[in-house]
Amino acid sequence: MSGPNLYNALLRPPIIQIFRAAGFHSMRPSVLDSVADITAQYMFWLAKLTARHATNSHPDNPVPNLDDIRLALQDMSVLRPQMRDAEEQWQGEEDLRGLETFIDWFTGPINHEIRRVACFVPSEGDVIDAEFLEQEDYLTTLKKKHSKTGEESRYAGTVLGKSGEEHLITIEGGDAMNIKDWVTQVKARITPAESISSAMSSVPSSLSDAEELDI
Repeated sequence: MSGPNLYNALLRPPIIQIFRAAGFHSMRPSVLDSVADITAQYMFWLAKLTARHATNSHPDNPVPNLDDIRLALQDMSVLRPQMRDAEEQWQGEEDLRGLETFIDWFTGPINHEIRRVACFVPSEGDVIDAEFLEQEDYLTTLKKKHSKTGEESRYAGTVLGKSGEEHLITIEGGDAMNIKDWVTQVKARITPAESISSAMSSVPSSLSDAEELDI
């Protein structure tokens, strides 16, 4: 599966959960794909703007911080209503209405319903087990479901798992045990005379005649 297809596939479950929390019970696949594509583009631009603010604000250490994310959210019109910088200076105070509205949504009933549908918070009347306190995200649960061993080794070296450890590729037959040793042996076989001859062969024929060179 290619990169874009994989990322769109990973976006579909949370998008379905958000629509389910909003009261939708069915959706055409084409609509889901369109929303997933719009969401991916939105997240891409949000990350790009965050990186741009980090580079402009602190170029010596361009690691995004909370202020960079807040500025990117403002650029993407997430934090609204919001006065302009000139208006804030004229009023003499910072406008926090957009940020407060976003926090209210994040901690409010709408997001709570999304988390309930995603099984991150219990429904009314559910018995809470001790395992629920360490609730895993849907991707981790899905990986364990499709892994017979229940370990991360199946996804090692892929985008879904930890980075794979580098190891040498063994070559059977011959003196070289691996590709690194083989490259070293090939370089050692090339004599200085062969290197000069190879370099001269790459010189254009118009420059090969010493009489035509203006020294």
